[in-house]
Amino acid sequence: MKITHDFHVHTSLSLCAAPTALLEGYLEKAKDIGLTKLGISNHFWDAAIPGANEFYVPQDFDHVVSLRDEIQKADSPELRVYFGCECEYDPWRHGVACTEEIAEKFEYMLVPNSHTHMMMPKEYYHPYEKHAEFMLQAYEDILDCPLSRYVTAMAHPFEAVGCPYDNQILIDLVPDDRYRRLFAKTAEKGIAYEINVSVFREKITENIAEASVFRLYRLAKEEGCKFLFGSDAHDVSYYDSYRNAGIVADIAGLTEADLAPLAK
Repeated sequence: MKITHDFHVHTSLSLCAAPTALLEGYLEKAKDIGLTKLGISNHFWDAAIPGANEFYVPQDFDHVVSLRDEIQKADSPELRVYFGCECEYDPWRHGVACTEEIAEKFEYMLVPNSHTHMMMPKEYYHPYEKHAEFMLQAYEDILDCPLSRYVTAMAHPFEAVGCPYDNQILIDLVPDDRYRRLFAKTAEKGIAYEINVSVFREKITENIAEASVFRLYRLAKEEGCKFLFGSDAHDVSYYDSYRNAGIVADIAGLTEADLAPLAK
């Protein structure tokens, strides 16, 4: 199946993105590879929610909204361009770091349970079980919080970012039944599961199917989840490997019927 959307793109407004990660370049690349929908998802923490760290303090709504006019001007029937965000999990209030008033201003919202390099105490890295439990709790907190109705997709679920060891260890540590319970609730809430293609950037086609995340895709699909694809691009070079999105979809046995409404 050809994937013609990407709803996880960071421009230079995200402090971890390249200075050259500009909307103009993404638009050109998206058209070159045949995308019809492009979502801009810069990192975000609502200034009205206490607890932002030094990375998130500058990345408030005034910051990310500065690109909205440019995004709206770029929107066309050939390439729909959306103003969204990757809003952070708030571990202190067990929810999403956003107010309802601001959530209303985005066209879609991604929320990760796996930014453990920033949101988790460092002593939770060991034992591995503690790290895994943090992500399980974060995932459930996101599903259960009042802002869950604004969450379009869970960003790179359980793929611990910046992990000092192979994050596959954590994925493999959690039994199927615990994943199934969370994925069933995800489907019930109408929240999509994001297939984050960045995990396959360094893999050749023959090795893609070996990734542990396919177990998660299978369980999520069996529990009725819909899927949204994203490059997690922090620079336009990420599109050099975005062809892997279609390969991943085929290996996972996904069809158009498995895609989230936003992707269709």
